[in-house]
Formats: sequence, C-alpha cells, structure tokens
Amino acid sequence: MTYASSAIDLGAAKADRNPGVLTAGGAALALGSIGVTVTSVLYALSPPAAALPAYPLDLALTGARSGALTLHAAGTVGIFSDIVMAVGVLLVAFDLVQRERSIAAAGWIAMFLSIIVFTFVDAIGGYVLAPLAGLNDGASVFAGFKRLFDVLFLLGTVAFGGGAVVALADEMRASAPAVSRPLILIGITVGLAAVLAAAACFVGLPFGQGVGISIGLGSVLFAAVGVQLVLKAR
Repeated sequence: MTYASSAIDLGAAKADRNPGVLTAGGAALALGSIGVTVTSVLYALSPPAAALPAYPLDLALTGARSGALTLHAAGTVGIFSDIVMAVGVLLVAFDLVQRERSIAAAGWIAMFLSIIVFTFVDAIGGYVLAPLAGLNDGASVFAGFKRLFDVLFLLGTVAFGGGAVVALADEMRASAPAVSRPLILIGITVGLAAVLAAAACFVGLPFGQGVGISIGLGSVLFAAVGVQLVLKAR
C-alpha cells in the first residue's frame, strides 16, 4: 500500500462517525434530557421564588417552606438525570473530537460543564434550601445557599445556552448534519433566549421565569436531538 493511499484511508476513517459512541451518547442524552424535563416540571410546580433565581430572599424563604416536597422531588430526579445527560453530552463531544470538529465539540463541552453546574443546583434546591427554611434560626444560612443556588443556576444557563448555540450552528454547516434543520433553528433560538435571560438576571432584571422556561424547553429539545443522533448512527 502506498503512502498516498494510506493517507486517504486514514482521512476517511477520521471522517466516519463512530456508530457505537454516537448511539450510546444519543441514548444517554435523550434519557437524561427526559429526566431534566421532569425536573423542570417539578420546579414549575414549586413556588417560583424558591425554584428560580432573581427573586427576593424573603419570598424565597417562604416558598422553600411551602414547596418543600416538590423541591425535594425535583432535586432528586434532577441529580440523577444530570449525571445521565452529562455522560451523553460528553460522548457526543468525544465523537466530534475524533472527527476533528473542534468548534462543535467546544459547544458540547460547554453544555457538559453546564450540566455539572446544574447537578449542584439540583442538590442545593432539593436537599438544602427547604431544610434550612424550616429551621427557626436558619434564615441567614438559607440566604447564603440561595445566593449560591441563584448564581450557579444563571451560570449553568449561560453555559448551556451558549454551548447549544455554538454546537448547533456548527452542525448546520456540516456536510451531513446529524440533527434536522428545524431542531437546529429552534435550538439556537432557545439557546440565545437562555443566555439573554440569564444575563438580564445577572444585572438585576427580573427574568427568572425566562431562565426557567428556557432550560425546560432546552431539555425537551435535546431529548429530541438525542433520538435523532441514535437514528443517525444506525
């Protein structure tokens, strides 16, 4: 075999998708995203001042007391779903790195970091805020953890939205995209909305509901993306 033919074979191998990695990644992404969607619904059933960032602390304290059950359920579903989704996102990023699509891989890695951040958000929301709110002398400690919950929620939203925009915009430019164009366009729109809503909260504007809605829509979107990746890998 000549050097030229070897180089061509190597280039073709790099261009091919790894069906095993992409199938596993898409399946984990879809399953984890469904769990995050359930988590978002449970947070939506909780008092928004406790479940979302950028609300006054006195309302958050009252909301954490009255919404203890749904907050605990949301946090429990969320921490396990986050782990499954993170595995899926990381596998997709690995597949992209193998095919030397560094820009798209960077977007998926940003989403992976976002999910790690949201694991802490769900742990605090489900297992810390409500117990602290129930203590007679826990208001000051509650305030500290709620501030941490808020900033992590907003940081995770920025990373998720920004990563989704980068990854999906690069996917649109691919010669054989694994995600359908309608999902790509919806995903970019949701990602931009998430970044803008979180940025508004960072500067003190009351866009907490927008942050929560964008994360909920994003989880539904990436459940569909995961299914498409599984089908594309076959």
